[in-house]
Amino acid sequence: MKKRRLRRSLIGLLILFLLSGSVLAQSPLAMKDVFEKNILAAGGKDKPLQIKNISFKSGATRYFAASTGELKMTTGKDPVVTEVILVKGDKVQRNSLNVISDLTGIRKAAHQVLAKLYAGLFTLQKFEKELVFNGLKSFGPEKFYHLTTKADPLKVDLFVRADDFHLKRLVFQGATPEGDKYEVNYDFAPFEEVEGLKIPLSWFSSQVGTRGTLIEISEVKFNQPLAADFFAKPDVNAGAVAAAPGRLKGNVLDFNSGPNGLTIVTNWTKADIEKAGLKSGDKLTLTSDTPRRTGFTVGLVFYAAANEMPPQSELAKGARILSPAPRGGETYVFQFVAMDMSSLASTLQLLDPIEIERK
Repeated sequence: MKKRRLRRSLIGLLILFLLSGSVLAQSPLAMKDVFEKNILAAGGKDKPLQIKNISFKSGATRYFAASTGELKMTTGKDPVVTEVILVKGDKVQRNSLNVISDLTGIRKAAHQVLAKLYAGLFTLQKFEKELVFNGLKSFGPEKFYHLTTKADPLKVDLFVRADDFHLKRLVFQGATPEGDKYEVNYDFAPFEEVEGLKIPLSWFSSQVGTRGTLIEISEVKFNQPLAADFFAKPDVNAGAVAAAPGRLKGNVLDFNSGPNGLTIVTNWTKADIEKAGLKSGDKLTLTSDTPRRTGFTVGLVFYAAANEMPPQSELAKGARILSPAPRGGETYVFQFVAMDMSSLASTLQLLDPIEIERK
């Protein structure tokens, strides 16, 4: 009887031991393991260390990130560059149409985090010393390792897939100076191989209270030959502006033509319009001349704001105007509405000189 009880006890202890071993085998990894596996998933142990910089393009913006942590973003249609954002150390600087300013608060913090993300090839590499490990979390059928860090005034959450150890989601959370909630999510698509490294070629960015945006990248390149001062120069290439009462000189930054007309983007900002003293309803003469074509002269009307323009039904009958960009932006545009401007469009080039004078 005693032998039977002893045997049962030994069997019970063995089962308990085996079960506890199974639980330990299935327990979540430590942060060090998650960090190392995340780096390895990008391309092995050595490949990521060979990358000195990465560059890619999304829309009209090109991104350049150095392994040392610097980031440079240039926006414009080549050769035009209307905006440059530089992230270097604790400084985030913006040059928009030759107006240089320092970014602060949420915008500064978000750019600094993204600089680390790109410089680390979309891994945890550049966050190593500042991460807090929050263990394994389940979202439906999927499991993710949850890590957090701070980028004042933002709290930053990073979620790493438990199966392949690639980054799945990046979340910014904070509050605006007005006290409103700020939350932006980046959901990364499955990572794809590019020159031996695995990175996401698209992600979905969404801000609470707004519609999301699909960001797709192309022209991914590694170890580009960059000048020694590349990440220190916020130079733009948007032409020059000369403003005087009733007159403006500048350059073409972009243009789009179609069956319903032509739009020409200028490098004139609200400050330039104010220097010229232009008011809604002013009649203007537009001129432009280049060695490759006979100069053209066109009459048009100026409108300082969208709510001061004629109704769309009237514009649709045919109009030549200078007004703020229809979809927002810092510059003003020429709009030739319901007119065949194909002959002019065929001769236009970026940075062409333009001039207007009040009649």
